[in-house]
Amino acid sequence: MYSEFVQKFLDYQTYGNPFKDLNPLSKLNLLLVLAFIPLVAQHTVFAFCLCIGYYVLAVYIGEFKYFNGIFTKVAITVLLFLLILRQLTVEGTTVLFSVFGWKWTLEAVLKALDLGGIILGFSGAIILFYASTPMRDLMYALEQKGVSHTTSYIILASFQTITDLNASVNTIFESQKARGIEVEGNILTRVKAFFPILSPLLLGAMSSAEEKSIAMDARAFSIDTNHSFLRELRPVPRWEKALVLGANVFFVAFCVFRLLQMFVF
Repeated sequence: MYSEFVQKFLDYQTYGNPFKDLNPLSKLNLLLVLAFIPLVAQHTVFAFCLCIGYYVLAVYIGEFKYFNGIFTKVAITVLLFLLILRQLTVEGTTVLFSVFGWKWTLEAVLKALDLGGIILGFSGAIILFYASTPMRDLMYALEQKGVSHTTSYIILASFQTITDLNASVNTIFESQKARGIEVEGNILTRVKAFFPILSPLLLGAMSSAEEKSIAMDARAFSIDTNHSFLRELRPVPRWEKALVLGANVFFVAFCVFRLLQMFVF
């Protein structure tokens, strides 16, 4: 039992999924290529097909619930905002329907979908990256590229603090419910329940910051030398480097093709 536990830290850290096992920087590169293609292509159908592809990839890596929960909220917010904005700013002639005398036109809807597809194509790639990549792996990969351990820790601690505060809020809410305090209901009830949790939340955050500083001192975090790591990412294989290079070459070629298509043909 103990040998298996130790062996997990001696071996390279993998997740058993080819996409998740990609180096974080390789994964970020590939997803950024996908994110910028809708901006260059300027094609609504392609952008929304790409969003469907994100869902397929989310299912493949086992992160559908996480991806769908965030992406759906982003999609609804973005599309609703753009539909209203375009109806106010774009003059159209093809009226689809009217709401209290406010005419919604086809031209405005198409303009909203054009911009919405670009935004969602970019947002989906970023959400998928965070769904498939632990931040500690990304920071470790950046340190291997020369980023200082102080910078990587600050970025990692910032993301981790959000998660920790969310967990603390949920714990405090459960404690309040156990004491018979109403924390669920209408907006007014939720607002009233929010203020009593501020004090324990702030005290907990300060205590956590102190504990982290003591732990960093104990581990000689500020010493000016190379640090050791408990987890090791697998070396980047040649096929992965070739895949990233091929994606970048394709993206550059696609950008050149679009420029020629716009200004020459």
